[in-house]
Amino acid sequence: MVHSSKKSFLSQGFTLLEVLLSLSLSVLVIMVLVVSMNMVMRDWERTSNRLEENLDSALSLLQIERAFEGAFPHTYWDRDENKLYIFFEGDEEQVKWVSTVSPNRQLGLTAWQLSLSKEKTNGIEVRIVPAYGSNPTENLEEVEPITILEGYSARFEYLYVEEQMEDDSRWEKKWSAEKLRGLPHAVRIHLKSESDKHENDLEMIALISAHEHDAIRPVEP
Repeated sequence: MVHSSKKSFLSQGFTLLEVLLSLSLSVLVIMVLVVSMNMVMRDWERTSNRLEENLDSALSLLQIERAFEGAFPHTYWDRDENKLYIFFEGDEEQVKWVSTVSPNRQLGLTAWQLSLSKEKTNGIEVRIVPAYGSNPTENLEEVEPITILEGYSARFEYLYVEEQMEDDSRWEKKWSAEKLRGLPHAVRIHLKSESDKHENDLEMIALISAHEHDAIRPVEP
């Protein structure tokens, strides 16, 4: 009677082969979970890096957009020519202007310069100095630039609008406030991705409300 009960109990246990098979399956499941978790973490890190890069790009573009929107028809006196000029010079590769907006929210006017980076990583070089009564160009050239939007190449365009015919507008590749006696109505920046880090091209259009000086009448380019 006792012998039969012991045999029945043993028959309900696991053999060594079954135990090894169970352990092997458990290890396999754990390995699959670990590999899956690693893949998820790597994907998350890549996504986070892309989000951070996109956020940095968006914040940089937002700051530049605000600086263009705050563009001011700053005048300076040219002693050599004995003439009053407005400061805003731009072409496809760089642009210089004076804005009421500064990165540190300081009082007064600020001179800005954006130009294509000469480094292999591309990007935009930014120079910022206080704007005084003279031409800010010399002071801008003495400042060490800060490179933003690395991995992008840039192209600048400037919107001209005929005052008497608002439907007559066009994008110009160059703008000289010395000659045109006014600022463009808008600035457009084309950012082309030149790096594997960035998948999409970017574009920004900033409207300039103070596009003409009260005492100086604009002319057609």
